[in-house]
Amino acid sequence: MAPLSIPLAEGWAEPVGWLVALCGVLGIGVGLALSRWVEARSYRLEDEQEAPRRAVGWWFVPALGVLWALLAWRIGDVGHGLLLPAYLYLAAVGITLVAIDLDVHRLPDPIVLPSFPILLVLLVLGSWGTGEWGALVRAVIAAVVLLVGYFLLALFSPGGSSLGLGDVKLAGLMGLVLGWLGWWPVLIGIYAGFILGGVLAVVLLVTRRRGLKSFIAYGPPIIVGAFVGVLLPVQLVTGALTG
Repeated sequence: MAPLSIPLAEGWAEPVGWLVALCGVLGIGVGLALSRWVEARSYRLEDEQEAPRRAVGWWFVPALGVLWALLAWRIGDVGHGLLLPAYLYLAAVGITLVAIDLDVHRLPDPIVLPSFPILLVLLVLGSWGTGEWGALVRAVIAAVVLLVGYFLLALFSPGGSSLGLGDVKLAGLMGLVLGWLGWWPVLIGIYAGFILGGVLAVVLLVTRRRGLKSFIAYGPPIIVGAFVGVLLPVQLVTGALTG
């Protein structure tokens, strides 16, 4: 297989219409299955069983369908399609973790930790399809950098109430997939996550749904920020900075 001839970090791959439509439909189907699993609350610990059992949000299924379609548009033909499974897996795991974090303010290790080797194997497949082995090395470096960086943020955050170890591991996972695409996607994903987290905190404080010392679920902003980094054409940012 020939190496990829276009720089991944610069823009979007050529869209493949049938693949975009197929991934959108499959995303809806996978979303329905995952939403039923989330509704069962089997991830809850013993001391979480008495918490209110809120329904999975209406956004869950369409969000995964839209994400899978956008990812097929973004990278569907990269490396003969061999890179796409890593990002589809990330979307499925990410949407599920958002729902769980909103429910119990926790990111379960049985979901996050196995995702590291699974994504690494899928990215190896993408690297084989593209010949971009340097991208795989960069992905591992980015994962380590974000793990260490977020660990330090969690360690020195005021009162230790902002970032938890679950957020630290999640950041490393996001670094793995962002790093494969390039350093610009890593930076965009990080800053987007911080901005979204800050906006969320302000909204919750203004609406008095949380106090200054309350725990805020930062998993969703980290995940949404990562997908901004994956999906946003980098030249929109680099062009704005250089123009």
